Amino acid sequence: MMQDMRTLAVVTLLTIAGITPAHSTGLSEGLSPLEQAQAFATCAGRLQALATRQSAVRDPRSSTTRALQGDFEMLLEATLPFALDAGTDPGEARRWQASGWVEIASLLSRAQYTPDELRAAHAEAAMAARIVTCRRMIMRG
Repeated sequence: MMQDMRTLAVVTLLTIAGITPAHSTGLSEGLSPLEQAQAFATCAGRLQALATRQSAVRDPRSSTTRALQGDFEMLLEATLPFALDAGTDPGEARRWQASGWVEIASLLSRAQYTPDELRAAHAEAAMAARIVTCRRMIMRG
């Protein structure tokens, strides 16, 4: 019941702001509901992996990252019904989220444990680029 109310609140907020599921992010203009749900789920997973790592090393940014992860989870909840109506498998969102988590966890592992400094730097840069892409979906700049 509480999740239904949160989803309704997000959809209402998006509607009031003049944002429809086809335009819910600056980067998703013209994306299908399926593509939007996939982007939101992937970013939620990416941010979950990053926040897990930040928490493990007591990085104070972990709470900000968790909050951003929550924002993506709410956006996913708001767009998923439209993706399901378009024929998306109900379990697909979890797979997308897991894929995003594995993607960032792998890059973090490579950045930390690879003895090759150049390869570690590439992994760090790739991870940062993916996180920036997610942040830009819902934040300007």
